[in-house]
Amino acid sequence: MISRYTCVLLAGTAGLFSATAFAQAETAGEAPSVWAGEEIIVTAQKRSESLQDVPLAISALSGDSLSDRAITDVASLAMAVPSLTFGSYGGQARIAIRGIGFDTINPGGEGRVAYHLNGVYLSRPAATTGTFFDVNRVEVLRGPQGTLYGRNATGGSINVIPRGPTDAFEGYLNLGYGNYNAITTEGAIGGPITDGVGFRVAFSTEDHDGYGRNITTGNEIDNAKRRAVRGMLSFALGETAKLDLSADYSTEDDRNYGNHYLGRASTVISPVGLLVGGVVPNDPRDIANDFDPQNDRTFWGLSARLEVGLGDLTLTSITGYRNNEYSLLTDLDATSAAISRFTFAEKGDHFSQELQLAGEIGRFEFLVGGFYFEESLSGNVAIPFDRMAIGMPALMVQGYEVNGDVKTKALAGFGQGSYALTDTLKATLGLRYSWERHDISDQFQLDLFRPYVPGAELIPAATRDARRSENSVTPKFGLEFSPRKDMLFYASMSKGFKSGGYNLGDIIDPNTGLANDGFKPETLWSYDAGFRGSFADGRVELNANAFYYDYKNLQVSKVVNTTVIIENAAASTIYGIEAQAIVRPLRGLQLEVTPTWLHGRYKDFQSANPADPFNPTPVVLDGNPIIQAPEVALNLAAQYKANVGAGSLRLRGEMGFQDRVYFTPFKERNVSREPNTLLNVFASYTLDNWEISVFGRNLTDKTVIANALVNSGLIGLPITGTLYPPRTYGVRIGYKFGS
Repeated sequence: MISRYTCVLLAGTAGLFSATAFAQAETAGEAPSVWAGEEIIVTAQKRSESLQDVPLAISALSGDSLSDRAITDVASLAMAVPSLTFGSYGGQARIAIRGIGFDTINPGGEGRVAYHLNGVYLSRPAATTGTFFDVNRVEVLRGPQGTLYGRNATGGSINVIPRGPTDAFEGYLNLGYGNYNAITTEGAIGGPITDGVGFRVAFSTEDHDGYGRNITTGNEIDNAKRRAVRGMLSFALGETAKLDLSADYSTEDDRNYGNHYLGRASTVISPVGLLVGGVVPNDPRDIANDFDPQNDRTFWGLSARLEVGLGDLTLTSITGYRNNEYSLLTDLDATSAAISRFTFAEKGDHFSQELQLAGEIGRFEFLVGGFYFEESLSGNVAIPFDRMAIGMPALMVQGYEVNGDVKTKALAGFGQGSYALTDTLKATLGLRYSWERHDISDQFQLDLFRPYVPGAELIPAATRDARRSENSVTPKFGLEFSPRKDMLFYASMSKGFKSGGYNLGDIIDPNTGLANDGFKPETLWSYDAGFRGSFADGRVELNANAFYYDYKNLQVSKVVNTTVIIENAAASTIYGIEAQAIVRPLRGLQLEVTPTWLHGRYKDFQSANPADPFNPTPVVLDGNPIIQAPEVALNLAAQYKANVGAGSLRLRGEMGFQDRVYFTPFKERNVSREPNTLLNVFASYTLDNWEISVFGRNLTDKTVIANALVNSGLIGLPITGTLYPPRTYGVRIGYKFGS
């Protein structure tokens, strides 16, 4: 019997074969501009070049393409980018590329996919919200980007480039309304102030009712109240220099990101809340808590980009400052019983400075530079709980609390050069030296006697003041062969590096009872080969690549009792194939097929399963799937544009399939996301400067788990997590003015 996964692969392969067959029938008689898709200029290699000329596994979407697909956040990119998965826990973005991403839940955790806003690195996974509006383009690089991007780019890099000031006065305003009383606005205005000085101001708001309800209090949860604004100034400094300044601010204050009850992790241990008479809702979109979640976050930043032409050279300086503050209050036991509260908070800022010198000398293109990063972060985790959870007389006590400060400094020097050996063959060599230092000063308490009083002083049971530093050299070797225009073969070998560090509160290793000296750095060697091609006067575009990863000391997190710990798995092997075909068989019609196959397994890895507390013996995990890595995925889309009356009509439909995703290394099906298929549709009509559009996402109203974990044994090992949005639909009216 043919499995559903085989059918998915066959469907994707059939689409690619059809595209190849179509490509071989080179059709003459039409100018390429009639059939070719939109050319996207990217800066993935920190120089401007056409997307189809980049010898990397990269996907890029222009602002217009994002609008066509109603992509307004990073989560929606998963339907448009191969090997990209997205989840969220506690309001922190869990972005993974090829199974490599962010999986911890403690303050101070850092992801493996580097997120950049207009060239500035954002270290906080929670800070990606509030950045995705008035976007010029987004670039997603798959695979380690150690040479040019360096810090925490083991899995890849996402670069969001906002629209900047324009030479002519222009702007737009979009107003949207949808189910759940969703009201959205987005707009921008900009243009010249005087000769050589331009500005742009953009904003975005989102409000919607809750996707679920707290059946205990009767209030809605998973609602949204978000605000964001960005201002930019551009100065032409003479004939050869330009200065761009930017400031952005975003805030969110709602009942989002609360824990949903998703089941029990153990067959022999019951969640404490249920044992004492608490209830859980029948609908997983609801919660049953004795209080409502409270989400409060504010992020803002400043950046300056200076480019100076020095003859055949260009000097670029990118300076960034980010300030991040957020807190989340939710129910740890996820039942209606008043057993526990869980507060998660993070506050900090970071400064970054990058210098680049780029040039071209004959057949040689090069870029050299330096990078400096400094971050100060304060974090707090508080879990007051009722002592009856551990068999003591009932009393809500101060319980478990962790707070502390983490400081990080990073320095790097890097360079990359490409030499054209012939008119069709080019070689690339890159190298980066990275040094990082982490300082931690933290303390924790486990107080079973003081009655709970919000804001009470922490009485430490243990403290830690420690420092660790690491360095790494990450090279890259690449070859690219272009036998003709619009055809490129490439191969590369590169190394990724993510530094070690500390996890707030894991002062004592619960596995050993000894002092915890933090976790080690992880490294990854990547071997990647791919192809990019355009055929039949632009009617067909084919992109494909295969990769192999040798992953060492990967950092894996789990909850042990009340503590989140990070341990180093010995190794993992990951390999796979990604492909994308775009076919334009008729004028205005575009078909897209993107199949992905990913094989990721742990090896030489043993760890005790916290969901089986009666068996402290480490379990052999060799051969288990790595987390956040669906083995098979397939995205299909069809889009049609045509002139209708005095305007133009656009119709688009999408299907996205992902097979099972595990959220722990123990291959627990009850802590995984089941295989799922999502369907989206979009339609718009444009007339002069006006556009009206409608959309529908998750049309079949699937309940899909965004992320899940086995929670603390203190409250009986419930499985808690968050969910993707349900079926949403709405209408948007937009108006553009100016050029």
